[in-house]
Amino acid sequence: MDSSYRRPKLRWPLDIRMHGGAGGPAALVIQCPIGVSEKPLFLAPAVAPLVSLLDGSVTREEIIERFAPQGLTEAILGELVELLDSHLFLANTRFFAAERESRESFEEASVRRAALAGRSYPPEPAKLASMVRGLMATGPGQDPSAIRGEPLCLVAPHIDYGRGGRCYGVTYPHLAGSSASLFVLIGTAHQYSEQLFHLCSKDFETPMGVARCDTEFVAKLASRYGVARSFAGQFLHKREHSLELQLPFLGATRPGVSIVPVLVGSMHSMVARQRAPRDYDVYESFVAALAECIREHEGAGGRVCIIAGVDMAHVGRSFGDTESLTPERMEVVAQRDQEYLGAIARGDAGRLFAHICEDGDARRICGFPTMHTVLDLFARLGRRTSTELISYDQAVDYPGECAVTFAGMVVRAPAHATGG
Repeated sequence: MDSSYRRPKLRWPLDIRMHGGAGGPAALVIQCPIGVSEKPLFLAPAVAPLVSLLDGSVTREEIIERFAPQGLTEAILGELVELLDSHLFLANTRFFAAERESRESFEEASVRRAALAGRSYPPEPAKLASMVRGLMATGPGQDPSAIRGEPLCLVAPHIDYGRGGRCYGVTYPHLAGSSASLFVLIGTAHQYSEQLFHLCSKDFETPMGVARCDTEFVAKLASRYGVARSFAGQFLHKREHSLELQLPFLGATRPGVSIVPVLVGSMHSMVARQRAPRDYDVYESFVAALAECIREHEGAGGRVCIIAGVDMAHVGRSFGDTESLTPERMEVVAQRDQEYLGAIARGDAGRLFAHICEDGDARRICGFPTMHTVLDLFARLGRRTSTELISYDQAVDYPGECAVTFAGMVVRAPAHATGG
């Protein structure tokens, strides 16, 4: 018998969460966040304690003995193990072969396929375009093209459109006055990697068309940062939503522009040690290389705009908190979020880092590494900026103990100082 059946072990990474409840049907949902397995698995909540034992250290006989009083039999356990295996959720030769094939296929492709079409937004071009136009119709009260000052950066959410659509809609119209033809899309890498920055040299497919990657810019950046570490985590782009969710809105406001896709990983170890990111070569050399590439691009007559796809706080028991969500707690979160946004508005990367260190990132601000990188980048470029907070929102599910906060901002160059 395969050891994965003798001592069943769930593979990594997996997204395992309890969905529903609070009066509605509940289910334990297991999904593959990297796209090796496309189909989620829905299990009865009562199976959760049994699933938690599948770490490779416990035999099937031991599992059956432990849960026999609850009616577990060899046949029932075997059915569960086979179900997990069929979804490629076990750490065994079947999964590793599928993972290798998935990675090789992605690396060889010239286009990154839309991962969320038909899931997070309509796959039909006309329906998606109509949805985007409808959301942007609720945008700025004044014509953003009449606002003086070149947009240098747009800060937008990467939460799903169902919860964050209004914020996307009021934020993206502010790109109307942009003269940039190259957009550096920089967002959160939600999957763990040993690397901090992850480049991608592929065009990005959307139902509304293909966003072309500036492969020459990406190649220059990678050569200066180091090709191996630049693309070691390129596979993370396959399913990552933080950049994909920007593309329909970017396509609606600035069609035909080129992109440079960048994902930023965790700075948890830096926060834990309270050592500034600049103290680490893995950070310092990338931001220096990106600043150098932007200077060269703009020195040759091009213009670059940054789009940061970031969310903010993630709080509630669903994220591991022990304290229940209440309106009073969300007011405290809002107050702390305003301090965080204030550091961004002042362009103060040092203060942003200090803010996170104050409580060890207790609010789990997943967009913090991205925003630190952007603020530091502007400082290196010597950019004088003016930042406007367009929208601050909280998506709160009190029964589900889940809350995410996010904001829309536009960073502009003063009208008299639009140069680099």
